[in-house]
Amino acid sequence: MNQGFTIGEHYSEAFKSMQQKEVVDNLEGICYMKKEGGYTKILTQDELAERKSRLAEVAIALARIEEKKKEYMDEIKEMLTEPKADYSELLTTIKHKTERCDGMLYMIDEQEIGMMYSFDNNGVCVDARPLLPNEKQTKLRTINMVSNGE
Repeated sequence: MNQGFTIGEHYSEAFKSMQQKEVVDNLEGICYMKKEGGYTKILTQDELAERKSRLAEVAIALARIEEKKKEYMDEIKEMLTEPKADYSELLTTIKHKTERCDGMLYMIDEQEIGMMYSFDNNGVCVDARPLLPNEKQTKLRTINMVSNGE
């Protein structure tokens, strides 16, 4: 009486010495039915060693690709730096309806009201602030008051 089969063992000891076509012919002759499907195969020591060798090769290939990816990403980050800065500046400009400029400023004081105004090279007032203590001209004010008859 058959005790059943053990996973990983041949159907018959005779199958071990047969060519694969002979094994298939024999299995087709004794099987109940055939069907296409996936299955799990237990590997021999040689097959396992071969898979380990392939794993090492694949790991090396992946490491090379990852290194190239890192180099490309660094290059892309560098390429993005200037456009991102421009984007941010333009977004801020549009949001606040103003833009940051550099250039000569002409400071004009209004001693009577205690204000200092900044004008750009087009004569447009671009800033106003209270006079600083060292900018206040108390002596001139006295002279102006005397000349105005006050």
